[in-house]
Amino acid sequence: MMNKSIMWDYIAEEPEILAKLMDAQEIREFAGRVGKDTEAIYFVAHGSSYNAALAVSDFLSAYGGVRVYVYTPANFRHNAYALQREEKKSVLVAAISQTGTSSGVVEALCEARRDGFCTLGITDVPDSPVARESEYTLLLGCEREDSNAKTKGYSATLLVLLLLAVHLGYEKQIVSDEKKAAVLQEIGEQIREIPDLSEQMKNWCTESNFGDALKEVYVLGYGMNFGTAMEGQLKLMETMCIPSMFNDIGEFSHGMHRAITKRSSVLLLQTRSSLAELAEKTFHYLKRIAGHVWMLDASGKTDEEEGRILIKAYPLTQSLLLMTLAIQVLSVFAPEQVGKDPNRDANDSFTEVAHTRM
Repeated sequence: MMNKSIMWDYIAEEPEILAKLMDAQEIREFAGRVGKDTEAIYFVAHGSSYNAALAVSDFLSAYGGVRVYVYTPANFRHNAYALQREEKKSVLVAAISQTGTSSGVVEALCEARRDGFCTLGITDVPDSPVARESEYTLLLGCEREDSNAKTKGYSATLLVLLLLAVHLGYEKQIVSDEKKAAVLQEIGEQIREIPDLSEQMKNWCTESNFGDALKEVYVLGYGMNFGTAMEGQLKLMETMCIPSMFNDIGEFSHGMHRAITKRSSVLLLQTRSSLAELAEKTFHYLKRIAGHVWMLDASGKTDEEEGRILIKAYPLTQSLLLMTLAIQVLSVFAPEQVGKDPNRDANDSFTEVAHTRM
């Protein structure tokens, strides 16, 4: 098996990057400036950035006290009619791009500014087009990530959004000191847990020969980890270059289940929820008909079972950072298991055709 991808280095950097973000004042200060007036946030993002915004969207609504909408740039520019019915003084348009050069994001951001909306750029590059075109900027602090499939930048984006939610809610006085402390403690514990979980996942992958039989992959989740399922599907597709699909556990029975065969591999994401029972039933049903079925289980279970990978339960944040880390390890390990570089060329020239970057 190969073990050379720079993606391992990026994953190893995550605890330090995320710990620094926890201590940063900028998010708290930004929430203090806009928190009391902001009633809705419209996110504009591509790819992994879109998945991160979707993963945290309901958390932002619950803790930040805002309505949240997540758009791809094209959909935002051509179909976001609801935005035109908003009171501009109460709306924030937040554009996410790790490199700050995503052309669709920049175009959407420019349109929002021309229409008079307050804009926020979330990026890692302070002098990027996204930063220059935004009224406010929050930096990811993850530094350069020379990889098609992003890891540390995605985790940093999740954390920025989680912290933004808590600090907005605190400014609006809907998050108490106790609740704020409890959420921040959960997040901090997850960050400290990352190195051990990374080793646990690598060991499991080695013992399971993960990657050998991947021909098509389905990733199923719910709650905040529906966004993680989307990211898992994207990561495995990017690194393995195979067909992949995601779905919400409650929607899986509405057609997608019919495609499962012995060729299929299915990864389920489970946390504490009323949907956990359905996830369990699906897990055991699919074991009879799919080629491989695995579950990342952060529901608090302690009983080990073939195919079940136990992850520590953090109910307030649905173990979001740890579930994400596990997905990242799987996505790097799998191609190297079959002797492939996760970042090998795979129709890379299409990004020039599509003018993906500025």
